[in-house]
Amino acid sequence: MVGLRAPWGTEGGVERVVGELAPRLVTLGCEVTVYCRRRYNPLGAGIHHGVHLVDVDTVYSKHLEAIVHTAAATPRALLHADVVHIHATGPSLMSWMPRLVGRPAVVTLHGLDWQRQKWGRAARLVLQAGAWSAATFPHKLIAVGEHLKTHYEQTYGVSPTFIPNGVSPIPPVPLSAAEVPGLTERGFLLFVGRLVPEKGLERLMVGYAASGTTLPLVIVGGATHMDAYADKLAALAPPGVMLVGPRFGEARDALLSHARAFVLPSHLEGFPLAALEAMESGLPVLLSDIPPHRELLSGAPEAGWLVEDWAMRLAALNDAADADLIRRGQLGRSLVRSQYSWDSIAEQTMAVYREAAAMCTR
Repeated sequence: MVGLRAPWGTEGGVERVVGELAPRLVTLGCEVTVYCRRRYNPLGAGIHHGVHLVDVDTVYSKHLEAIVHTAAATPRALLHADVVHIHATGPSLMSWMPRLVGRPAVVTLHGLDWQRQKWGRAARLVLQAGAWSAATFPHKLIAVGEHLKTHYEQTYGVSPTFIPNGVSPIPPVPLSAAEVPGLTERGFLLFVGRLVPEKGLERLMVGYAASGTTLPLVIVGGATHMDAYADKLAALAPPGVMLVGPRFGEARDALLSHARAFVLPSHLEGFPLAALEAMESGLPVLLSDIPPHRELLSGAPEAGWLVEDWAMRLAALNDAADADLIRRGQLGRSLVRSQYSWDSIAEQTMAVYREAAAMCTR
């Protein structure tokens, strides 16, 4: 696998997906090697959770980091791998390499990356070229959302295999493990995600300030290559908003275990892992009205709300009955446990690998 920072110890949806998926592929009999960007791999090279981690250096800048690393890692993968699995749109620019040497290639589409607000015109053009490459060179294409599958069918005339992201059980953790002072049981709102423009945090803060809610809003996340934007958010934050930085492991689970509700105001998502984890934790979810969120809540419409007016919805949440919020959270938990199992996703991914390998032997 190539196209990510490192599967454990860093933020990012792709990293979280690989961290869940790779060990399960190992249990299914697949030997998995993940090529990591050395700076982001706290575990170091070697075998971790049954997965081979190999460090490869890159140019650590916003625009060059992913593509330079993928260009360096993919030829190394081709020396040993039976299947090369590339994650995300930018790294898909290198998907011609396996095709050139007749090696099975699989690409997973995690989102419409060229639409992310952090990119300038040149970067958007490169990412659009990556999207075209993903539709052209790999033997098999995976989309984590039905909206992504539909986009590629309508735009490029190819039909990806739909395999959503999943969620693992999240055990309850004492709130003290979060190490965020001043919080009370079911007495705060929670956002978890990277601090980037497409997450919609600016409009969330405006809505929060206008709502009159007395619930603190805890914003969990970091800002790789986006320090200026993180500083802007800190300057915009109204009273009651707490930007606490990244939280991992038990600290993150403690916040998910004890929040009143989870909020995700994104303008753009692939398939929202953080929302899945919030639902697994039994939290009602407030999600912006965009295709992947509509897709997620279609299975349990009362598990949360699709939100356009954040001020109105946050004000209503302030006075919502605990019993109703608990009922909604239980509906969401039932949905994700029945439909978003990582074990099932690993089996579906293995089936795609076999199909890609069969295509190369014809």
